[in-house]
Amino acid sequence: MPGLPTRVYRTIGRFGVALARQLRAHDIDDLAAMMTYYAIMALFPMVLFVFTVALVALPAQLVRDAATSLTAPLPADVAAILRAEVERMRAASSPGLAVLGGGLALWGASRGASALTTALNRVFGKRETRPWLRRQARAIGVTALLAVIVVLALGGFVVAPELGARLAARLAIRGDAFDAAWWWLRWIGAGAVATLLWSLLYQTLPDTAAPLRVFTPGAVVGVLLWILVSRGLTLFVQYISDFQSAYGAFASVIIVLVWLWLSNLTLLFGAEIAAVIAAQRAPASPAAAALADPAEHEAR
Repeated sequence: MPGLPTRVYRTIGRFGVALARQLRAHDIDDLAAMMTYYAIMALFPMVLFVFTVALVALPAQLVRDAATSLTAPLPADVAAILRAEVERMRAASSPGLAVLGGGLALWGASRGASALTTALNRVFGKRETRPWLRRQARAIGVTALLAVIVVLALGGFVVAPELGARLAARLAIRGDAFDAAWWWLRWIGAGAVATLLWSLLYQTLPDTAAPLRVFTPGAVVGVLLWILVSRGLTLFVQYISDFQSAYGAFASVIIVLVWLWLSNLTLLFGAEIAAVIAAQRAPASPAAAALADPAEHEAR
């Protein structure tokens, strides 16, 4: 009977082989390129919608600080464009324009969710059976839900430091120790929110009724990989490649496109991991078996 290390190696080996086959069969690099086109159309409407809601519900300075923090891991050109867009909205915001602009932005951002629905159905091996109107309503609803979660998370930037400072004072914790702990907790919390958002995309958009927990491992890996890829692209642009010399005025545009493609690639890679894990756990888990079954669809 093989020992524990042997079984672990065999499991990892089977997982790696299955993942490689999935990636090759689904051509996720091509899928990511297709999604990049829609992401170009959806990125700024999504940013507009999220921060329109945030500017209505939260102090403007908090929204600006949150935008600076959240875009810190991104390539400098991407972060600069997003921060400039937030600042433009902050300067021009008014309740009437916020409602109108938010509604139009919600529709534009939902087009990216609609494209992701098609890609995730392919990754999970699902044949779309839902009516067109239901799919569009789902895309809009999911986009709005993600925006609300992001705004609530931004609200945490207001409440958490104050509550933490009071707790630190009660427990006689030094200010520098609290600042260090808050720095770590802030980024851990941001990672947890990102993992929740990715899991919701995996679970709600494709034509499946598999529970959220089936998608969480893939979302965790995808988010971690996205952070590494974004940071790696930043270092590549700064120290290895001279985009300004090669592309001139188009350098920022090229960097944004590459970052969007890599982001979509990591999003689909996390979905592939969730699909492979579900296929391997199907005999022991009804939830995993639901995702692995091509005939399973969302309940009517």
